[in-house]
Amino acid sequence: MTRSATVAEAVLRRLKAFGVDTVFGIPGTHNLELFRAADLVGMQVITAHHEQGLGFAADAYARVTGRPAVLLTTTGPGITNATTALATSLAASVPVMAIAPGPPETIHRLNVGWLHELPSQIDHLATLLPSCRAGSGKEAVDFIDHTMTRWAVGRQGPVYLELPLDVLESDADVDPAKLLPDLPVAELPAVEAVAAAAGALSRSRRTVVVAGRGTASDPAAVQLLAERLGAPVITTANAKGIIDERHELSLGVALRLAAGRDILCEAECVVVAGSDLGSSETWTSEPLGLKTVIRIDIDERQLQKNASSEYPLLGDSGPCLRALSARISEGLEQDERWLASLRPRLREQIVAEGGPYAAFHQIISETFSGITIIAGDSSQATYFGTAYFWPAAGANRFLYPAGYGTLGYALPGAIGASVAEVADHVLAVTGEGGLMFSIQEFATAARMNLCIPVVVFSNGGFNEIREGMVARGIPPMAVEFSPPDFVQLARGFGGEGVEVDSLEAFREALQKASIFDGPTLIHVPLGKF
Repeated sequence: MTRSATVAEAVLRRLKAFGVDTVFGIPGTHNLELFRAADLVGMQVITAHHEQGLGFAADAYARVTGRPAVLLTTTGPGITNATTALATSLAASVPVMAIAPGPPETIHRLNVGWLHELPSQIDHLATLLPSCRAGSGKEAVDFIDHTMTRWAVGRQGPVYLELPLDVLESDADVDPAKLLPDLPVAELPAVEAVAAAAGALSRSRRTVVVAGRGTASDPAAVQLLAERLGAPVITTANAKGIIDERHELSLGVALRLAAGRDILCEAECVVVAGSDLGSSETWTSEPLGLKTVIRIDIDERQLQKNASSEYPLLGDSGPCLRALSARISEGLEQDERWLASLRPRLREQIVAEGGPYAAFHQIISETFSGITIIAGDSSQATYFGTAYFWPAAGANRFLYPAGYGTLGYALPGAIGASVAEVADHVLAVTGEGGLMFSIQEFATAARMNLCIPVVVFSNGGFNEIREGMVARGIPPMAVEFSPPDFVQLARGFGGEGVEVDSLEAFREALQKASIFDGPTLIHVPLGKF
């Protein structure tokens, strides 16, 4: 007897038609048909030990590949476990489609004690993401088509598709092989608007380009404009590496430094592309006090957010930046004395804030050649260390949960980047506080034989929060704890572990980890340095 295709199969076949060949999922009682469908359509399934870690892995995969990621969870706790990861993707505009079963139509919202039941699972997710509870296969496929179309020309971000259990397992009422919609191309701003912005740039002798993650689809366009202007580039943390940080015009992740914000205030014209200039990136709630501002964003709501713009350009950052560059004459003069002062001013503050991490990141840079990706955390090792002292050579090589600021991203993020197979080396660099939020995923990396050096700096707890308590005159509490035996923990999970007490030992551990057929946890107790 021939088995009819189910709605679950139709959904995954439609995603496959859009180029999705990998899904991130944890099987559960209610979502098993999604995994049957994944097998039938030939999709690779990446699993993990917790849906939050799985969501972080999906987020990282989408960032480094530039393609949407798909996350499969079960009902109730499966999808709620993933909510923090989806919020992280929302903060960084990362395209992740979460798919989960929901209660059958016959008991929806009735609260009858069904397994994993929420009062309304769809309402819970809809407060966070664009969401659809599909009443049929056709409705589900239409939602996928609509999402892919919107992602092609609008601000990206996660979405949620709920398939009621009785719909999920029913016969498909739609042909998933039907003709794909023509994906639109974002329009350029009016010629007059581009010309006016170019005129402002031509009159400026102190110009700075601020690049956010919205420029990641065409990093070369940022460099083209910067070189045409002779203007330095400051990036947000999520845009680190948009312009190779070894380039003479790169000022790195300087937006969050007081010296970096002073530089923006001194500039006569600032080009802000693909960033909302939020306080999670600027590290200040005070107005930036910018002079002339050119904003470029694909989302109209961003064009006046956090800094008003006299020259708003609505459109995809790449074409907009290229259109601006085409209107800039060669040989524009910049204030050379001012330009020469910028890097030393930033360096002084960087060393003051993150000096203890400088030597370690220098060794990381010397050890790993080729395309290298580092996944970090909301930890001092990341935002005072990797962000400042590791020179990223390309976009999406520094993976960091800026914006939502969650803990536990580094290790599963490194797993997602590793399975994407776009880099020669993938590392996780974090603190012990962040690592312990997702330490179980070390077992995931070991099971998959992923060569991931996991560098964990320990300082006796949540040091950033401890410092905040002291600064407010609050006796430190609930922030100090002794780290576990990381070496034995790593080995117990099936990987390797080592504790180092010198820079040379750190270098040797990295070299061994770079060729080990699995993850290696390198514990760096800062108190010994």
